[in-house]
Amino acid sequence: QGYRQAMEEHGLPPVTLQSSQRSSYTVGAALMQEIQRNYPETDAIFCTNDDVAVGAYFECLRQGIGVPEHIAIAGFHGHDVGQAMTPRLASVVTPRKAIGEAAAKALLARIRGEALEQKVVDLGYRIEAGKTL
Repeated sequence: QGYRQAMEEHGLPPVTLQSSQRSSYTVGAALMQEIQRNYPETDAIFCTNDDVAVGAYFECLRQGIGVPEHIAIAGFHGHDVGQAMTPRLASVVTPRKAIGEAAAKALLARIRGEALEQKVVDLGYRIEAGKTL
């Protein structure tokens, strides 16, 4: 919803591509091919996770598309591969370990019949600017 609103506010069509397959580098490459085929004017993509973003980046390399010169790529989660690659992937870094711990504690509390203290737990995030924007 926020993505659509931001795109529309800037006069851009909110294009969303999805895959029924599990996120992977291969899925990212396939989605990048679809973007190039159906939306060749695209100059930036934001992926639901870093695996998809890295796959899209590899596909850009294969096609000779400059990142970030011709297309910017950002991921989500801050996976190590995105931080180890060159150029370093831009990503929204989430505290996945803390998220898992909070979810497990809440689940165990509910199993014991306890009421949850907080219905919403905000563990924050960090933006890694990387070099792909």
